[in-house]
Amino acid sequence: GMAGTYGHEAKKRSISETIYGQSWGPIVRAQKKDEVLLATGYSCRCQAKLIDGIEIQHPVTALLTFFSAR
Repeated sequence: GMAGTYGHEAKKRSISETIYGQSWGPIVRAQKKDEVLLATGYSCRCQAKLIDGIEIQHPVTALLTFFSAR
């Protein structure tokens, strides 16, 4: 992922995107409509949205959404 603020620095963006592409980027892009991806890290969620345009929820947000819909 972005390793906290490291990946948010403009001069390190290329490295951050490479790491993302070698780690969980392919998993994010392969997400099926009936699957829910969760990530606890703010930077991880930002990276998925920035690079792939996919919003990933924090687990607590997903739980709140699930239980409030009941």
